[in-house]
Amino acid sequence: MRTLQDTDIVVFHCMLSQQRGPSAALKYIRERGRLLGPKEGGVVVEGEGEDVVVGGGEGEEKEGKGKKQKVAVLEGGFQGWQALGYGEDERLTEGYVRDIWE
Repeated sequence: MRTLQDTDIVVFHCMLSQQRGPSAALKYIRERGRLLGPKEGGVVVEGEGEDVVVGGGEGEEKEGKGKKQKVAVLEGGFQGWQALGYGEDERLTEGYVRDIWE
């Protein structure tokens, strides 16, 4: 949690982003809200339709621990990321080994 406190956006995923990725994102959002409190733990959840702010709100964005943060789940998961050709791009995917993912 501390490692990510100054990060603008946190992206979760699993192979297909259907179960484990979304579940991890929800756990992260809940834990962030628990640790920072509802006023300082503002998280913007990106998805279909409008963004939803969990905790915090307009005018409550602060520097440091109370900074508003976006949480996203990678659509299509790592499999979709790889299919679009991003898997082999070393600037975007660290430690990619083609034989393991094919």
